[in-house]
Amino acid sequence: MKEIFKIFNLTENEVKVYKALLKIKKGTKTPIVREAEVLSSKVYEILDRLIQKGLITTFTENGIKNYVPVDPSNINYLFDEKIKEIEKQKKEFEKNIQNLFPKNDAVHPEVQLFKGWKGLRNVFNILIDDLNKNDVYYVLGANPGENKEKAVEFFFKIDKMLHDKGVKIKAISKLERRKDAEEYLKQYGKKDFNIRFYKTIGPFEIIITNNFVLFLTLEENPTAILMNNKNMRDSFIQYFETIWKLSEK
Repeated sequence: MKEIFKIFNLTENEVKVYKALLKIKKGTKTPIVREAEVLSSKVYEILDRLIQKGLITTFTENGIKNYVPVDPSNINYLFDEKIKEIEKQKKEFEKNIQNLFPKNDAVHPEVQLFKGWKGLRNVFNILIDDLNKNDVYYVLGANPGENKEKAVEFFFKIDKMLHDKGVKIKAISKLERRKDAEEYLKQYGKKDFNIRFYKTIGPFEIIITNNFVLFLTLEENPTAILMNNKNMRDSFIQYFETIWKLSEK
């Protein structure tokens, strides 16, 4: 119920009146005021707002206006309308962002620091946006970090986004993590995922795209450092390919 209230941006008094109507099924001003415990001078204003939001309706009985909550099945329709509204706002937002920052003029400092899982989502959006169909997404030192469950959930979504975009994944992990990798691939599916294993790899994960290098530590509160440096990126690609040739399938 609380989620419905949030979605329709109901005020405290609107919640009281709506709950009162759900309880008494139908009512005129007096029983609604009594049940909801709101000011009688404000109740019509509150009822009008609930009507505008599609949560209640009215009918006349013996010349007296009664208020009733909408049939619960209609809530699905209201949710659909809300989703359409949000999608429309999202398209408008994307249009405005593209006008402000054309893709070729995207602002990316040479070094950026991201913290936490929300920060990770932001930096991975940058990495995914940097890749096109048939490009390669390189991962050196793939590992689940300190929170395996959270990491699997997060990277499952990231890998799916890469797959949907037609990007190929090449990853190198430690030999001791082969079992974890095999379990992950059973869930994710091999799709365009190619992984090998090497005996020793550094303490953090390194991800390489067309223009970026990301240094990632998957602690409980992850930290990521994004480097926007083409020379560094090219050096790490050479290093990756060297380790790739020495790694086990």
